[in-house]
Amino acid sequence: MHFMLIRWLLPILSSLSVMPAAAENAESIFATVKDRIVQVRLIDQGGNAKHALGSGFVIADGGRIISNYHVVSGLVNHPGRFRAEYLNQNGGSGKLELLDIDVVHDLALLRADDFAPAHFSLREEAPAMGTRLYSLGNPLDLGLTIVEGTYNGLLKKSLYERIHFTGSINPGMSGGPTLDAEGNVVGVNVASAGNQVSFLVPAKYVAQLLAHAGSAPMSAATFDATVAQQLLANQDRYIGNLLGNAFADSTLGGYHVTGQLADYVNCWGRTEREPRRLYYSVSYHCSTDENIFLSEELNSGAIQFNHRLWSTDDLGAIHFFHLLQNAANFDASSFGGNEETMSNFRCDSGFVEHAGLTSKVIYCQRRYRQFDGLYDVYQLSLSLRDNHELLQSSLMLSGVSAANAAAFARRFTEAIAWKP
Repeated sequence: MHFMLIRWLLPILSSLSVMPAAAENAESIFATVKDRIVQVRLIDQGGNAKHALGSGFVIADGGRIISNYHVVSGLVNHPGRFRAEYLNQNGGSGKLELLDIDVVHDLALLRADDFAPAHFSLREEAPAMGTRLYSLGNPLDLGLTIVEGTYNGLLKKSLYERIHFTGSINPGMSGGPTLDAEGNVVGVNVASAGNQVSFLVPAKYVAQLLAHAGSAPMSAATFDATVAQQLLANQDRYIGNLLGNAFADSTLGGYHVTGQLADYVNCWGRTEREPRRLYYSVSYHCSTDENIFLSEELNSGAIQFNHRLWSTDDLGAIHFFHLLQNAANFDASSFGGNEETMSNFRCDSGFVEHAGLTSKVIYCQRRYRQFDGLYDVYQLSLSLRDNHELLQSSLMLSGVSAANAAAFARRFTEAIAWKP
């Protein structure tokens, strides 16, 4: 009986012995690295007050600091309106200059004025699953905080590499480091989905930004060109990959339509049928969950498409057509942006023959004023059959080149076919 009691207690005693060690390690890491982490502040120069808050950490000699692009994006989007400052753990503050950015991976490299403590080292290789990690930052302007969590690998269904970290990253911690037990940077805090689900930019992208960056601050015009170049290269990559393969196929009634194009594109279906209505519809909706942050008003890099099959056995042709005309209205506000950042949509329409169908196609495009060569596109195609059934297919692309948009939209329409 005594032997059995010991065997029963051993797992409990073992787990208890680990807990103080982990807490002790967090205390040791915090004490060692706290002076290398700062709060990053964006100050509105008109009112001389805080506009945005985040975190940053010293990553190289000369006071070079890494943060998130979304924390300091106002410096790029509104030159002259804001200034960037750091606040260190001793209460000291100073000017921050923006040296370079990686807008696709939401990183910014800054240089601090007269602040150059010891810097962090990067760990670019992936830790083992379940490795304990430590995230640091300044949540909600409450002061420097350390959060324990675990490494859970890279997100499986993602267009961009993100580390899944089980720990509570909160607003204000964006741009702070997440460390291993030796104090090396594994990733940069970037986002949270709540309930201990948080995301990090892998350290290898910090290394790439450091290797690319110059020593002098960029001008506003250079930053605009850099953002445009990075976005164009990024959309060439993922649109090119999609166009290089056959589009996935799905069925809606007797129609074949574009389906789930990649594992990072999520799709849902829905049927709406009520006895009181004289029509019903079946819809199939797909979209990417990840966008690239450009400003508070604008994101880029999204793919979204929707197929909706409308049917009636009771409505006359005129009433059915009137119903569908209202349903096909295009809401440009769903793209975001404003008159400062985007031109107005310009639309063309016509009839297209494809796969035995004749569809009315409306193609709308607007350009980015700030970032040359980039466009948002909306396309709507309507295929009517026997005056009682209509397939409505819409496509939305944001932040793509005109050539890639046209090629993708054409393939999207050509994939629609009547195959009962």
